[in-house]
Amino acid sequence: MLDVIARVRKVMPEIQAQLPLGLNSNIVYDSTKFVNSSINEVVKTLVEAVLIVTAVVFIFLGSLRSVLIPVVAIPLSLVGTFSVMLALGYSINLLTLLALVLAIGLVVDDAIIVVENVSRHLEEGLSPFESALKAARELANPIIAMTIVLVAVYVPIGFMSGLTGALFTEFAFTLVGAVTMSAVIALTLSPMMCSRLLRSPKREGGNWQDRLEIWLDKQFERLHIRYEKTLHGTLNFVTVIAIFALVVMGGIYFLYTTSMSELAPQEDQGVLIAASFNAPDATLQQREIYGEQIQKIFKDHTETDHTFQLNMPTQVITGMVLKPWNERAKTSIQLQPEIQQELGKIAGTQNALFQPPPLPGARGLPIQFVITTTEPFAKLYDVSQKFLQDAEKTGEFIFHTIGFAH
Repeated sequence: MLDVIARVRKVMPEIQAQLPLGLNSNIVYDSTKFVNSSINEVVKTLVEAVLIVTAVVFIFLGSLRSVLIPVVAIPLSLVGTFSVMLALGYSINLLTLLALVLAIGLVVDDAIIVVENVSRHLEEGLSPFESALKAARELANPIIAMTIVLVAVYVPIGFMSGLTGALFTEFAFTLVGAVTMSAVIALTLSPMMCSRLLRSPKREGGNWQDRLEIWLDKQFERLHIRYEKTLHGTLNFVTVIAIFALVVMGGIYFLYTTSMSELAPQEDQGVLIAASFNAPDATLQQREIYGEQIQKIFKDHTETDHTFQLNMPTQVITGMVLKPWNERAKTSIQLQPEIQQELGKIAGTQNALFQPPPLPGARGLPIQFVITTTEPFAKLYDVSQKFLQDAEKTGEFIFHTIGFAH
């Protein structure tokens, strides 16, 4: 999609130059802006993950050298994931971006535990090379087992059938690629870097890094002693712990049963679309009047960048393209119910305001029902009217309309 819109923008001046006098063309809505924004969010998340990993590793180990190893593992794991995506023919889309965001948190785990294990052996007096070799041998089986478990969780998603399988196949195998690459790097590159970069811990004196490492070790030892005392004191009250555990388990069940479920949450894609349903005998002039009222409502909101409209015999489609995300205070999700109420006040037409689906697939109104029958039209009409009345009584729908097709 990114390539397509880039090529469209490239040839757009040539198309405009060939149009007849008085006819103009423009790109009214570019959905790739949302994709590019998602890519920027992934980059932002990656930077945040690197900073957090750097801070945590440095605080716990007190060594700038130890920080470099997991920091290097993150981009290398992601590059390896991109290689897997390329081999499988996947593109950068919302699902693969979602997988990469989750992968950022997974790919650092293996490298961190390798660094910690090597540091432990260095404190026991082994040389950097011996520590790295021994740590890699000790962690080989756990890392492989952990990787197999994660792969076993995600692979079945890739083989699911139906809409879920079609949507999440790329998500599943992208995550599998990230986890696998992370394990390979943790068992090869990370131990090698540990043997070259890490060194035996220093005692009192030395440079500022050694003194800082000793000071951090003392603080964490104090924290360890305090935590150990608190934990032992808590475990003396087994009855209280058991009751608390039951409350937590019961709370998990309550939260699960009362939480709403959905295939994918609605996201702010920077556009709202109004579908207007007019009377079958509505003239072009009447539809234009309705369309002008809708556009006026859209333009009265400061979040609107521009609008577009498609006028058809039985339906008018009006788009409200919003300003960039950083230039407005309200999201499309906040605007939708407000504007829907305003559209409901337009007499002579029925308007439904909706957003594009967060995942590729269905288009149009969020919920649609089709009632088929071989009975006479009059009976179908009665059934459909009863259906609309029952739907309205539920209070779950802000808009409903009906159409007939032969």
